[in-house]
Amino acid sequence: MERSETIKLFAIFKTAYPRFYVSQDRDETRLQIDLWTELLRDIPFAVIETAVKKLILESPHPPTISDVRKQIAEILQDPSNKDAAEAWGEVMRAIKNYGYYKPQEALASMSDRAAEVAKIIGWQEICTGEELGVTRGQFVKMYEMLTKRDKQEMVLPDGLKRAIRQIAEGQNLKLVEGGK
Repeated sequence: MERSETIKLFAIFKTAYPRFYVSQDRDETRLQIDLWTELLRDIPFAVIETAVKKLILESPHPPTISDVRKQIAEILQDPSNKDAAEAWGEVMRAIKNYGYYKPQEALASMSDRAAEVAKIIGWQEICTGEELGVTRGQFVKMYEMLTKRDKQEMVLPDGLKRAIRQIAEGQNLKLVEGGK
């Protein structure tokens, strides 16, 4: 999103929310516009506008940058994503169709996320576990955790992801060197 589009976005907010706060101070207004532009720069304006209109219809309060990014993540979410229960159903079908001895074929028959979780838990463990209910609970918890992590990551702008990664890598380096 460009600066001119951010200004248009603020006009939409002002129309939808007549009490929307836009500072009379030029420097503060410039800072607001610059911040919104920077944190939404990686998203096409048409997508932002759609998300904002959806938020306007759902909330009596003006959205924050976070609200807009979360709504965009929801809009752009892959419709083929399954919930944890559906993914567990895939695992059960794979066990029935391929069993313990064909893990590669079984994993290939599942959605990417279901296969990822099945690999983490261990295909043999899933197939031979004594307590299927416990294994199912572990699968569901892991599936939901990975899905939540992906949604949180999708909300962050690419530049911020890189900055966080660089900071984390720098911290890891200091820890390896004994904190020097």
